[in-house]
Amino acid sequence: MNTQPVLIYSAGININQGVQEHPRIDEEVSSLMPLLATEQRIIILNHQGDFKKGTAQQTPWLATLLAHRLGRQVAYLEDCVGPVSLEYARRMAPGSIALFGNTRLYPQEQKNDRDFAQQLSAPGDHLVIGGFCKLHRKNASNDAIKEFLPWQYSQGVSSQLHTLQHLYETLYAHRRTVLLLGGNKIEKVDFLGAHQGRLNVHAIIVGGAVLNSVLNTLGFPIGRSVHYPLELTQEVLRKIHLPEVLLVEDHSGAVVPRHFLGVKADDSIIDFIVDARIFNEVELAPDTFSFFAAGPLSTPASQYSHECYHRLEQAGVNGLFMGGDTLTEVRTFSNCSSGGGAALAFFSSANALPSYGEPS
Repeated sequence: MNTQPVLIYSAGININQGVQEHPRIDEEVSSLMPLLATEQRIIILNHQGDFKKGTAQQTPWLATLLAHRLGRQVAYLEDCVGPVSLEYARRMAPGSIALFGNTRLYPQEQKNDRDFAQQLSAPGDHLVIGGFCKLHRKNASNDAIKEFLPWQYSQGVSSQLHTLQHLYETLYAHRRTVLLLGGNKIEKVDFLGAHQGRLNVHAIIVGGAVLNSVLNTLGFPIGRSVHYPLELTQEVLRKIHLPEVLLVEDHSGAVVPRHFLGVKADDSIIDFIVDARIFNEVELAPDTFSFFAAGPLSTPASQYSHECYHRLEQAGVNGLFMGGDTLTEVRTFSNCSSGGGAALAFFSSANALPSYGEPS
């Protein structure tokens, strides 16, 4: 029987098949590289997709991608719990690496189920928590599992936490911020009320589900656009840029302009036209401003609102782009973080990430 320790590495490479280059891949490869020299047996746990949405799938293609980037064979096992995975781990040779099956193929993963986490931990002697993009998520392979093994953050996670702290101390604590929130995740909507006290926000530009939620809350028509419940304070509301002209996808699939009061019942809002005057003060004194961009402001089908990013770049304003969708769909020009939700948690009023505690 092998006596070499088994290291369980909880990764965060939540990407779709076919993606070859992504900051989430880079982060995990950089963190795994120094671990290879230890000759430990390494089991990678990773989540991809969403169980409830039916988008989780087996990921043998990810093992192939990791093998190419690491320069070492990465085996793939469809199981991540149960007798097959335990026996496989027992037989692993020193220095070998295996990617186990997608944890999100199990409903217990996203419920942070303690028993499931214990099963995930069973083959291991110690644990490394990677994947900054998922650091805020209460998933079994990322959170509950820490109860059962001594653990530490990966090199990539530690680096990103230090980078965010440095950005906060050197940039956001001293400059007014243009807040750009988009995408379709509720965490971006929630951040509208969670940034106060951490960021000195000058203006808020919203797109995607964030814009839809704001318009819906104010009683304006949004058709069939994705939106979430939202409560807005007057202080936040007065800083939000409400575009006059929206771009919608109509019942035929065509992209057409609509006045914000004229959205039809079968329209879906996908973009907006920017009023450039909101950048006048920023362009006059760019060194006194920063930006904070989480989630793309539009769908890939229409990107008129990306004029916002262009104007910030032309003015030379520094800031942070965050999240997988943002880094994929937006041409970035400043600091980047692969973890949108985790970065939002860090910059929230509660500064949520430190609540994860210190490694054991």
